[in-house]
Amino acid sequence: MPHVRYLCSHLVKISWDNGATIANLEEIDAEGAWLESEVGLSPETVVELRSGSAYFEGKITKAEEHEFGWRICLQFSPLTPWSIERFRPEHLLELTSLPEVSSIKAATTKSAT
Repeated sequence: MPHVRYLCSHLVKISWDNGATIANLEEIDAEGAWLESEVGLSPETVVELRSGSAYFEGKITKAEEHEFGWRICLQFSPLTPWSIERFRPEHLLELTSLPEVSSIKAATTKSAT
């Protein structure tokens, strides 16, 4: 089965051994997610991601600091993979539904001439 990623924008709760925060879920697929957070977490930190009754467990694999906070990569546990039937984030957009960059570039070039 092809690996399908989705863009989204959905507030979720992330909790770990000694804390919790609200983060914005930016991307998601069966194996993991990218989040924007005001709190940085170290790679290998085990976390829980919750939204309503949806629950996912995993570990942080990457955290990049930027001027507005942190971009965090979360790898889901094989015991709690994501599926659209299990949890549908707000503003969900399948990346394969986006036009190809070459199509956009060609359209832009034609309109500029």
